[in-house]
Amino acid sequence: MSRKIKYDVNFKLKVVSQILKGKESTVSSSNKLGITKSLIERWFHFYQIHGIAGLMPIKNQYTPEFKLGVIKALKTKSLSLKEASRQFRIPSDSTLKKWLLLYDSFGPEALKIERRGRPKIRNPAMPRTPKRPLTREEQLLEELADLRAENAYLKKLHALIQSESGKEEKRKSSKN
Repeated sequence: MSRKIKYDVNFKLKVVSQILKGKESTVSSSNKLGITKSLIERWFHFYQIHGIAGLMPIKNQYTPEFKLGVIKALKTKSLSLKEASRQFRIPSDSTLKKWLLLYDSFGPEALKIERRGRPKIRNPAMPRTPKRPLTREEQLLEELADLRAENAYLKKLHALIQSESGKEEKRKSSKN
């Protein structure tokens, strides 16, 4: 899994100023620097709206009040997700989309719940039961099942090797 590369403010400012001066386009900057075009466009738009503060790093810890304010602005001002993300300095449109879906589905209270990390999904068809210690008989039965499976695997492997060697011998005899 690749890690996000963070760029310092001076680097971002240099890239944006090249575009503003007309010396570079977002596409040529992207190709030259090996950075995605969308990231450079985001820097450019954040700079246009917020100035140098738009290029400063932000922490992605949004308060429920901030989230609610953004959702209300989206609805009252009829902003697109992209416009709202630029206006409120939110790096990803998908973050806004999640907030909007939560708000529409569960109301403003849903924005107060912290949802970070991988969701813990449990299959209701297979409830997790705590493991109890096995009796000696159950341990032996499990071991027997494992050994039977291993034995069956080895038999199939042996049969496969035999059939391959039989084919090999036929090929050799047909060449002579």
